Amino acid sequence: MKLLKSEQIAHIDHYAKETLGISTCTLMGRAGEAVAKVVRLHLEPGATVIILAGPGNNGGDGYAAALRLASAYSVTVFDVFSSAQRTEEGQYYLARCHEEEIPVLAFCADDDTRDRILSAACLIDAVFGTGARGDASPLILTLASWIASSRAYKIAVDIPLGVNADDGTIAPYAYRADSTVALSFYKVGMFSYPAREYLGDLTLDTLGLSEIPKAQQSPYEGVDMPLAKSLFPQRGANTHKGSFGKLMTLIGSTRYRGAAHLALGAALRSGVGLTTFFGESDLVDSLLPTYPEALYHTDLHVDTITDADARHTATLVGCGSGCDEVLCARVFALLHSGASPLVLDADAINVLALSPKEGREALRRSTRPVILTPHPLELSRLLETEVSCIQQNRLRIAMDCARDLGVILVLKGAGTLTTDGTRLFVNTTGSSALAKGGSGDALAGLIGGLCASGTAPIFAAALGVFIHGLAGDRLADRYSTLGVTPSDLPLEMARVLGEIEKQ
Repeated sequence: MKLLKSEQIAHIDHYAKETLGISTCTLMGRAGEAVAKVVRLHLEPGATVIILAGPGNNGGDGYAAALRLASAYSVTVFDVFSSAQRTEEGQYYLARCHEEEIPVLAFCADDDTRDRILSAACLIDAVFGTGARGDASPLILTLASWIASSRAYKIAVDIPLGVNADDGTIAPYAYRADSTVALSFYKVGMFSYPAREYLGDLTLDTLGLSEIPKAQQSPYEGVDMPLAKSLFPQRGANTHKGSFGKLMTLIGSTRYRGAAHLALGAALRSGVGLTTFFGESDLVDSLLPTYPEALYHTDLHVDTITDADARHTATLVGCGSGCDEVLCARVFALLHSGASPLVLDADAINVLALSPKEGREALRRSTRPVILTPHPLELSRLLETEVSCIQQNRLRIAMDCARDLGVILVLKGAGTLTTDGTRLFVNTTGSSALAKGGSGDALAGLIGGLCASGTAPIFAAALGVFIHGLAGDRLADRYSTLGVTPSDLPLEMARVLGEIEKQ
């Protein structure tokens, strides 16, 4: 699922016209029909529909929608800036509205306009779409507050007022739409939070555009089932355990036994050929009856660990390991030894953040592929910044961090981001069912196993995040978001892997 930035849409429209022979006027008409379909789906004929139209192409889409709806609904269009239409195509649909005697009124911040908006059955926001720029004027602030106060069914054309389609941030005046109709392509911010919470039911109408010109290829992708299938590792019939790699795990502790159980269980169900567990003897004793498939070692000297690391095709460190100097020495040693992918989760990240500058420099100097899987608080410690800063700028900070440190970053949270600083994958699965201690351990085990079995690290991370989220969604359907436990995840992730494998 390709995700575009707003600035690319104008180039797409030009490409459609010049190369595909689809005029902007035709695209605008198709957009109007896409919006009208949503109205017909949710409102009975005869309902009062108010369309709020801006001066650009988004407003033109609104006029086109008015033409499609006028025969069955009581439609009024408000020209928000009293400036009619500045685009030739928008002017065409505005003129058609006049010909069909559809009321087109100048928007005024008066009681009559407010009452109309508050009493409408449906409001269609065709003010800016992805073309919003700069600070909002007093007029827009008033309009946005009225939309937010209305009980009408709210439909946003491409993106609601106050929501940034490029980075997923929101303005203080943003309102929550009931439906958002994405046009031509999804935009990168649509699957990021907090924006996603403001879009309501998100649908896409491609307007007949199924390809992106080479000049506008995007580094952003939404991870959906078709992409997951393309990333899924192929498994031949004439194979053996050595064909699918060896994962070394240095996870868990006597204090956090559950993390070891969850991560190891997920790793063993990832498809990896052989999994080795390094840990304290009493922890090994508790794991062995449940997971006899793994190999176990209790010699935890640094030299022993680095020697074993060299014989494995990926290594996972940190899930519930305890943040102390012993783990710190192991992590630094592993960063500077071996060549296979190294997955650092939880306490492995926390020990790097004990001395953030030294930790960041160690990551930069590492010559092996490194995957970091922090939640925002863990990343804030490593970067020495505030969690709020990360959450308000997730896309930018994730890409900047990955590029600066030379790592693959999995920034967890709603709409988890996976990036190497050049490409960015936005996850489309998952819910609050995963907002429980231990969910991240299962994710780390899955990513480690996928890496070990030969999937390229960035794809292993993006695929693991998608499978983990989808497993949570499936479990939530079964048990509710409240009733899912992280212990449910390893087996359900295996079921999702099986579904992808069959397809």
